[in-house]
Amino acid sequence: MGFESGFYFEEARPCEEDARQVMEWRNDADTLRSSFHQEEKVWEKFWPEYQNTYFTLLDTAPIFACVKGERVGFLRFRRADLPQEENKRSCDLSINLSPEWRGRGIGAILLQKAHDYLANKGYEIVLAEVIKDNTPSHRVFVKAGYRLLESCQKTIEDTGKTYDVVRYVYELSCINRSRGVFIIAEAGSNFRMGTPERDWEMAMKLIDHAAAAGADAVKFQFFRPETLYVSNAGKSAYLSQSGINQDITDLLADAALPESMLEKLADYCERQNIEFMASAFSKKDLELVDPYVRRHKIASYEISHLRLIQAAAATGKPLCLSTGAADLSDIRWAMETYHSHGGRQLTLLQCTAKYPTPFTSLNLRTIQTLQNIFNLPVGLSDHSRDPLIAPILAVGMGASVIEKHFTLHNELPGADHSFAITSTELKDMVRAIRHAEASLGSGDKFVQDVEDELRHFARRGVQALEPIKKGDVFVEDKNIAILRPGEQKIGVHPKYLEAINGSKAIRDIALGSGIEENDWEQKN
Repeated sequence: MGFESGFYFEEARPCEEDARQVMEWRNDADTLRSSFHQEEKVWEKFWPEYQNTYFTLLDTAPIFACVKGERVGFLRFRRADLPQEENKRSCDLSINLSPEWRGRGIGAILLQKAHDYLANKGYEIVLAEVIKDNTPSHRVFVKAGYRLLESCQKTIEDTGKTYDVVRYVYELSCINRSRGVFIIAEAGSNFRMGTPERDWEMAMKLIDHAAAAGADAVKFQFFRPETLYVSNAGKSAYLSQSGINQDITDLLADAALPESMLEKLADYCERQNIEFMASAFSKKDLELVDPYVRRHKIASYEISHLRLIQAAAATGKPLCLSTGAADLSDIRWAMETYHSHGGRQLTLLQCTAKYPTPFTSLNLRTIQTLQNIFNLPVGLSDHSRDPLIAPILAVGMGASVIEKHFTLHNELPGADHSFAITSTELKDMVRAIRHAEASLGSGDKFVQDVEDELRHFARRGVQALEPIKKGDVFVEDKNIAILRPGEQKIGVHPKYLEAINGSKAIRDIALGSGIEENDWEQKN
């Protein structure tokens, strides 16, 4: 499988060049025989079809699979509705290989790589439909790990043809849970109260409040001072401005989480039904944390820590990487290092390294910039004091993760309490995020069920202003007009008004009733 080293995805464009490539592969004889639409595509019809139907998913364009600069396959994604998985983000996938690359074992590999692509977009379920007699496609999907969902019949709406089909499903492992945006309640070092007993008591309270607020995870920080700063690092200016004048090494020693607490914290989180997380700051820290976490988090200042990134990649677990005080070259190096050492499912977090962060420095549009440049899911690690503005805006920009420091009280002693939100504000934030993501919808424009009543009651059609007899001439504003039907039957779209106006009625039409298709004589 030597082609894997030169493999990459390239997003398709709504342009003629890409459309003609897709049509050429689509019209291959083998492809036509295994397709739901088996007639050969012609440019005059395919070009508008490509423009109007291939790019309906807002954040998931179709993609070309490429090997060393050569396009070898095309994958298309569409909205999928699975009633049994209604709370999970799902899509339908279809794959078309270049005729020159068939029979070389590439199909299943492309699907597996597409799974990473879709997981990074936040999908959790992938659906595929294969005509029953299409044996090669069945082999490819089974080899790629798909499981049988059901066998059924499918009628193609525009042709009326019915096929026996097999539906396959693949469940992705990604940062998004069924509830959508992944919310991390950052406890950090806010558990420190001065003695082991009081530390543990506060840690439990923080976990309790995070779980009660509805957060997906509660995160602590696990470090040893000697692996962070040089021994004579001195004092932090920003902490001194907050009245904390300790040497940074002494401060960190006081705030450090004991290794003995890791297992206890993980067990308590499990009992409280909330995921345990702990940021690691060295290779050894990460190795100690790894048995207790489902995913890792690397803080902004560690984005250049080669050994830590390599160690995170080696675990095979998802990684959230904060990008505060970093530029694009820093991020690209970290991403390439992570992936080159086997890392998968990387999520970048936009972050501003200022505590608290003023609104003018949040730079939330960077979320979309990072998505577009790196083709990865992006979230927000928010250090602003406000509990709602940045998280809600970030969700609107496609953030898949929100991380926020929280405390039980802003006046508690310690470096992070003053800019953290309270547990009550955390609950408000979680509720607002859930409402915000529910408001975003799928990105597909269609008539929703909740619109049906007013669509039939208030949408305008061509309606009868008075009783019309068979043979009467339709005259706009005399016996017909563009009106809302209310409880009457809606008439045809007003685009037919010019054809109707001046023609004769073919049947009797009651007052208020809609003019239907074939109700008027066709003009010569």
